[in-house]
Amino acid sequence: MLELDLHDELFRNLRLFQGVSPESVEHVLKTCSTLSLCREEILLAPGQSNSSIYLLLSGTLRIHLENLGTPALTVIQPGECVGEMSIIDNEIASAYVVAAEESRLLKIHQDALWQMINVSHQVARNLLFILSRRMRFTNDVIVESSKRQSLLEHYARVDPLTGLYNRRWMDESLSRQIQRCQRSDKPLSLIMMDVDRFKNFNDTHGHLSGDFALITLAQTLSEMLRPGDFAARYGGEEFIVVLPETGVGDGMTIAERLRQAIAGTDILTGDGSTLPPLTISAGIATAPPATTAEELIAQADKALYQAKEAGRNRVLSAS
Repeated sequence: MLELDLHDELFRNLRLFQGVSPESVEHVLKTCSTLSLCREEILLAPGQSNSSIYLLLSGTLRIHLENLGTPALTVIQPGECVGEMSIIDNEIASAYVVAAEESRLLKIHQDALWQMINVSHQVARNLLFILSRRMRFTNDVIVESSKRQSLLEHYARVDPLTGLYNRRWMDESLSRQIQRCQRSDKPLSLIMMDVDRFKNFNDTHGHLSGDFALITLAQTLSEMLRPGDFAARYGGEEFIVVLPETGVGDGMTIAERLRQAIAGTDILTGDGSTLPPLTISAGIATAPPATTAEELIAQADKALYQAKEAGRNRVLSAS
């Protein structure tokens, strides 16, 4: 039997009965009952059949989608309800509902709910409001999940310090870029560059200044590259620039322009002061004659090594 005074504030705060005359539903509510849950007691679980709506009188409930070890999707406060979706679509429960603390609920069987809807249009309107708010919350969760997924995908392919593509993205995309140029019978050039004596720079100015130096270098690359070209931080102080539809001659011109721009750009630090520019050594290789991403990188890396051996701060092409 019902253990609830239909004329007190507790009843009026139940969202399902807001604006509803207690007398209009009193005869139906007398067939309902209240129940108590201990802390961490499970009310509903995925796959469980459910034929009642539960109105929370006191305490709090947590909703978990996958399992109880995952973070709660939301928390149900007094006045709200759970279980209404099963009543509407006649399906099994799709989430865990567990008591976050000792809780007391009003249990209304689906037959009693439909009777109240038949005698009170306000109950029907309140139920529609509850359902629409639940759907809006679900939409918000989907949007937030989509944003979070996009952010994860962004960090999976972008270097967090410089904002350039990272090595993982480069490894995955370079082969596709080469194949695309091969299908159109166009060359593709790759510049591999390394900051000269970067360890000495860090030892002299500090690692934080070294970070600002790499950020400055990345910004210079981004500003200087043509639409369709792209740059990546390959690791540490090593960077790769990919030049689609570009032969070795034009590639050398671009690489030299990048080298000069980097050598002429002061480094702005976090406190607004400036440090001397970096210099780079660079090697460039072209496909064809290289036919795979691995071969192209190896040839550019060999040319980079030769540029460093020749005195640094210069660009050499693969022989």
